[in-house]
Amino acid sequence: MMRLFLLFLLTWSVSPAFGQKMLLLERANRARTTKMYIGDPLHYRIAGKENYWYERTITDMLPESNMLLLDNFPVRLGEISQIKVRRKPIIRITGGALFAFGATLSLATTVAALYRDKETNYGALYATAAGSLGIGYLLNTKRTLKLGEKHRLRVIEIKFQPPPTGH
Repeated sequence: MMRLFLLFLLTWSVSPAFGQKMLLLERANRARTTKMYIGDPLHYRIAGKENYWYERTITDMLPESNMLLLDNFPVRLGEISQIKVRRKPIIRITGGALFAFGATLSLATTVAALYRDKETNYGALYATAAGSLGIGYLLNTKRTLKLGEKHRLRVIEIKFQPPPTGH
């Protein structure tokens, strides 16, 4: 079994890569982009009257026609009006910590109420717990980006030439 795995790993690492397709999320006046690859989920809304969010997996990218295949359903990049993206990791970590703090504080306040602690300010503690839970939840939700002048999507393909044969 180990020999088969090593043979597969060696074959995979030696085989040349001839190209890579990416969906770039670009922001105006920023050099840094967010890259999405085939197999990544995309949460998007189509321009038009309908008020519906789609969540599909990127199955292929066609840079020549500026089109994505999302679960094998063709979608032009110009038709996508909004997308939802995850927030930065530090914001998600802060949100998780605030949510955990709010849950723990509400549990501790409830235990104090069950033991009828007379010196506890229940209103302030429950308000702090509710605020912490709410802010933590909001920091863990996805951001909605409107595509247009500030944000845009672009499909690119990086191609590598095959190695020359020396005959």
